[in-house]
Amino acid sequence: MMQQKQTISYKVISLFIKAVILLLSIVYIFNKLVVANELNFLIEKLKTSKLSYVALVFVLMFVNWGLEAWKWQYLIKPLERISFTKSLQSVFSGVTVSIFMPNRIGEFAGRIFYLERADKIKATIKNFIGSISQLTVTMVFGLAAIAFAYYQNVLRLDEIELVKKNYWMLMLLVLFFNWLFFLYPNFMGLNFGTKANYVEALYDVDYKQWLYVFMLSMMRYIVFLMQFFILLMAFDIQVGFQTAVTVIALLFFVSSFIPSFATTEVITRGATAVYLFNLANIDTSFVIIVSLLLWAINLAIPALLGGLFVWKMKFFKEKK
Repeated sequence: MMQQKQTISYKVISLFIKAVILLLSIVYIFNKLVVANELNFLIEKLKTSKLSYVALVFVLMFVNWGLEAWKWQYLIKPLERISFTKSLQSVFSGVTVSIFMPNRIGEFAGRIFYLERADKIKATIKNFIGSISQLTVTMVFGLAAIAFAYYQNVLRLDEIELVKKNYWMLMLLVLFFNWLFFLYPNFMGLNFGTKANYVEALYDVDYKQWLYVFMLSMMRYIVFLMQFFILLMAFDIQVGFQTAVTVIALLFFVSSFIPSFATTEVITRGATAVYLFNLANIDTSFVIIVSLLLWAINLAIPALLGGLFVWKMKFFKEKK
């Protein structure tokens, strides 16, 4: 009888948490698009765009999150085998959970609470590996963009000397992160022995697995780039492909280091985009709308889709 009451209590608490998550995500998106009148702004600007290009970016959103689901399914396989469909649902749930949080730090929760058997801490570590891989790709492409922008004089950066002096230090930092988290997988296991079970979850990725995860992260990054570039074309922003890719890569690089709160994320990223495109002497009249539209397609819509799957999350182990 006591166990039955406890089970009912857990179910009630679980439903309450899921309802709060869904409510917060919907309120945040509604406030961002409707209350702030940005939805009307979007609709008005979309009337002047090439809608077939926008539709293509929407299709690429599924490619983007599909690659992330593929990566998550691969990373979590040593702990628990899940289908691609379940992985995709958990990834969308993660977007729902995290969209209203600073820097979307809660994304991992939507994923790990979809798992039934895997240790939650080890699963979180696996998710961390995927995040570090994606960040590494962003840093590598960003540093390459800085070098290209400097030597090809793409941007008007008076402070570029500071970047030039620290460029190789930044590159060494990227390589160090790769070595620390991937390229020397047994280092911590050798030092801490068999007791470091959770540490082992971080260092049991061998070189081939790391390269596989890295390639998926790079493919996803290329999708990001293409989405942004296609939206520039959708609004007839006149910019060459090389210049656009350089500025977009710099935007992703800079954005990854800017702490953002849910209430200011779109504004911060939009302002950063305008600043960088202005330095490249590119018309910035539609850059804000491109940033906003990309946020709506890549985050707001997936968060709403994730709301359909949040109910499948398991916060408590069921007693048998």
